[in-house]
Amino acid sequence: MLKKIWMIVAILIVGIALFVLLNKDLVPKEELHTTTLAMVKEKLHEKYVGVDVKITSKKELVIQVVGDEQYVDSVKKDMASIAKRVLQNTTLKDYTIVFERWEFINDENKMINKELHHLTATLMEGLKVYDIFENITIENQSTIIIQTSINSSDLEAQQLAMEVERTVHDILHSKELNSLSNTISYEIKILNAKGKVIN
Repeated sequence: MLKKIWMIVAILIVGIALFVLLNKDLVPKEELHTTTLAMVKEKLHEKYVGVDVKITSKKELVIQVVGDEQYVDSVKKDMASIAKRVLQNTTLKDYTIVFERWEFINDENKMINKELHHLTATLMEGLKVYDIFENITIENQSTIIIQTSINSSDLEAQQLAMEVERTVHDILHSKELNSLSNTISYEIKILNAKGKVIN
């Protein structure tokens, strides 16, 4: 009798273990992919606007970026690096990252997009003189974020950041950007290499 009880217990344990293992695999891949895509999108949105992500049946993670070819080319490397960090421990880790240029659909958004790219291009051109300049992001049409390679936050680094900020203000008030709306209302953040605001 005791032998039968132990046999039933053993069968139950094996059955429960199998159920747990099988149930773990029953989480739909689509649900796992959706969660991973949301994480990639969230990380990209910390630094960029006008970005979306999707996956294809060819095992590709497609990063869709709003902008002209020059802008998309300038952000590809950084965006791919961000996406790879998120994907490294997920079911999508072996997916190839590809980029797709996106355009806004309606006229109002096209105008905003055109203005943002004109603003970004003008700022990039004006900041080329600084060896520490790396990237520009414009958030919600209210904040300009200048990513730099400055490694410290000492007084010299802060003075350099303030100089970059003054240059950005000068560019925003230049004749070249007269046609754009609200350029004087932008908040300017200068970030060091670690992403810390130093101005």
